[in-house]
Amino acid sequence: MWAEIQRHLRGFSSPVLTGLDGDGYPFSIRCAPEPDETQQVLRVSLPDWTRIREGPASLLCHGHNDLLWNLRSFMVRGTLEPAGGETWLFRPARFVPGVGIGGLAGMVRFAITKRRAAGRYLERRGLQRPRIDWAQLKALQARARQQPQRPQPEAPG
Repeated sequence: MWAEIQRHLRGFSSPVLTGLDGDGYPFSIRCAPEPDETQQVLRVSLPDWTRIREGPASLLCHGHNDLLWNLRSFMVRGTLEPAGGETWLFRPARFVPGVGIGGLAGMVRFAITKRRAAGRYLERRGLQRPRIDWAQLKALQARARQQPQRPQPEAPG
């Protein structure tokens, strides 16, 4: 698991760390975890104002291009513990591949788990799976393709 975390973490500049605050509510913050090879933990600097506390936590890494394509993501579940000052240790316990990580098997797993989650959501609320008017959707798509493309702003630098 540690090798997977190291390999994939490099591609993400600001993962989201989620833990519990002092009142027990979920709290999320962007961070820059630093791998500690000897302990196989991630060191994270967090400002005091976060009021984050020791306990279960997760680290979500996700990214995409400017058009929201080329999605890739993964999550690491683990625990968070203070290491002195503003430094915390995130101890990974489980690597969860998301979209774009894990190849075809990862994509299939993602699709199946999301379909099941949607089914549970609908079932709990007594709702039917919505019907999709594919003809209308394809017509909108065709119309959008006929629209002239606006020029994209150039990247600075």
